[in-house]
Amino acid sequence: METPSHSSNEDNLPFTCVQYKPEKIIALPDLSMGDVHTDLCEVHNYLQRYGYLRQGSITSPDILEDSSISALKKFQKFYNIPENGTVDRETRKAMAQTRCALPDFNGQSLDANVSGPWRHRDLRYALGNLSHAVTPSVCQGAIRRALNTWMDTGVGVTFTEVPSTESYDIFIEWRPADDPDHSMVGPILAHADFPPGFSIIVRAPPLPLHFDDQEHHWVDGAFQDAFDIETTCLHEMGHCLGLYHSSDPNSIMFPTVSPNHMRRALGTDDVEGIRNLYATGL
Repeated sequence: METPSHSSNEDNLPFTCVQYKPEKIIALPDLSMGDVHTDLCEVHNYLQRYGYLRQGSITSPDILEDSSISALKKFQKFYNIPENGTVDRETRKAMAQTRCALPDFNGQSLDANVSGPWRHRDLRYALGNLSHAVTPSVCQGAIRRALNTWMDTGVGVTFTEVPSTESYDIFIEWRPADDPDHSMVGPILAHADFPPGFSIIVRAPPLPLHFDDQEHHWVDGAFQDAFDIETTCLHEMGHCLGLYHSSDPNSIMFPTVSPNHMRRALGTDDVEGIRNLYATGL
């Protein structure tokens, strides 16, 4: 199936793709204020990529300084771990988890968990290349169940599948890790984008909802060393509807997910967020 092109934000939109190596983060010793280590650059890269640390705010990538400590504490607060500002074992483990590509911290407030809604609620989506690990019908079924879960929130949003030859709002596809839209190399499972006017990856619809089909194994259910399609689609479609990440571990919008795990129901935080976002007209 032909893949439509999407405009990249790498030069002009606010979300810059910074690469990091989780295996080097995991291998670090415990580090605190003033400590020096060559691979601290990977911690700084992580913090920059996910919105905790502004680029150019540190004087040296291999030293833990004031701005590093502040960013670490923001990260630790979001992940509900002790806010000690150190690169300890729990912090390193959290940074190495498989996760969504989008940022956790929107640059304004850790408590602001929404961007903005669509101006219309009858959303059209098209499918591109599906996962090679399951049959098309299994893959499509998992996607539809995830979309139905969001429709069941009662905010008036509907999803209609259309051929890729027609106009549509969201394009769902499995892609190589080095996605031209936005890299998913490493522990990143997937990425999406926020509604028009709030997007951080593409300049105009269709929004991407892309899965990494190169580095991760996809399944329908909970299996060892594999990831549930419905769980990930439910999370990423939350972004397409306007939700940011949530610091509530019970939320579908929590940034990380483990293999052999299913989370197919919305949490209280998710339902409240989507209803507040689309409150007008309810």
